[in-house]
Amino acid sequence: MLYCTPGKATMPGNRTGDPTAAAKLKAEEEYSIGYEYMKQTRFTEAVPHFQAAIDLWPAYYGAYIALAQTYRSQGDFTGAESTYARAKRFDPADTRAYEGMGALYFSDLKKYSEALAEYHAALTFDSTNVNILNSIASIYAVMKDYDNAFAFYNRSLFYEPENISSSFAVAKLYIEKGEPEKAVSYLETLKEKRPEVSDIRKQLGDVYLQMKKYDKAAQEFDWLLVKYPDNAYYHLQLGLIRQKQEKYQAALKEYEEARRLAPGDAAALYYLADLNIVRGKYAQAEANVREALALVSDSSYSFILLGDVYERKGYSAKLAWEKKKTRENQSSGISAVNFLNQSIACYGQGKNNGQYASYASAEIDRCANWVKQIKEELWYIGVKP
Repeated sequence: MLYCTPGKATMPGNRTGDPTAAAKLKAEEEYSIGYEYMKQTRFTEAVPHFQAAIDLWPAYYGAYIALAQTYRSQGDFTGAESTYARAKRFDPADTRAYEGMGALYFSDLKKYSEALAEYHAALTFDSTNVNILNSIASIYAVMKDYDNAFAFYNRSLFYEPENISSSFAVAKLYIEKGEPEKAVSYLETLKEKRPEVSDIRKQLGDVYLQMKKYDKAAQEFDWLLVKYPDNAYYHLQLGLIRQKQEKYQAALKEYEEARRLAPGDAAALYYLADLNIVRGKYAQAEANVREALALVSDSSYSFILLGDVYERKGYSAKLAWEKKKTRENQSSGISAVNFLNQSIACYGQGKNNGQYASYASAEIDRCANWVKQIKEELWYIGVKP
């Protein structure tokens, strides 16, 4: 959330009313008090001071903007919308009300057409404003209107060619369009111009990893770790690259280092659990997940990983059962059923997160079919699991 500074709000260009000098002074005092509360995120206490400033000085544009932002921070979107609208009446050429309304419609209300209208209106007053151009591009990107998104990011880069955020946004658009090769080409060109910029290297490493170009991805993260050896994320990504290359000991080393650097972050534990599942070390994987759950008790991904652990255990027991479907081997069949039922329960908890719902549902169906099959085979030899 961007806040108005007292200095900007009290510039002459923001005063279109003409109250007495004493009223103006008192209004500015009220604004300053409200602004201090706003900086401390004490929004409820900020509101009456901004409102008092407006009552004293009805055309105090900056106070309207600050009040609208405070309402928005409180989740009072109706109040924010009406306050931005009031601000426009007093200084229709100041873009802050349009930008604030655009952000409200885009980020909070998901009214993309209305957001575009506000930002385009702002652009008529400040056609070279990079923030406005990037905001318009971002909305088009969310709407999957890639042609317009590229057009506005390119306009932004015309005015600020070195703007890294805009450049990353263009690369991200290529990835979203399913054109990672163009994203890489774009980022490699940026790297040639600015080889010292770490964010370019990170973005390149991530894209190369996505493209399964593991050697190139490793080069970028190796470079980053020379410069930032204590960055846990870089260790995790390099570990994932090594895991994909089936260099499991190297992966383990990176994951453990990430865990040491960020002991309160569950991410390293998730990576370790996944690696241990791949290595068939299910007890270690389960211990990793249990530790992660102690840090983040409602993590859907933890339950997905637990589901994977029990599914692998169940599948191993299923294979053992299928070698010899007799009473003497019934323990393998019963173990398979028990593990697979545990897997189903865990996937059921994990699928509450929409990100994992499709995967979890498919695994539940597969495990349920195996359970049904094994139970029928056990019943056939007179064993009730």
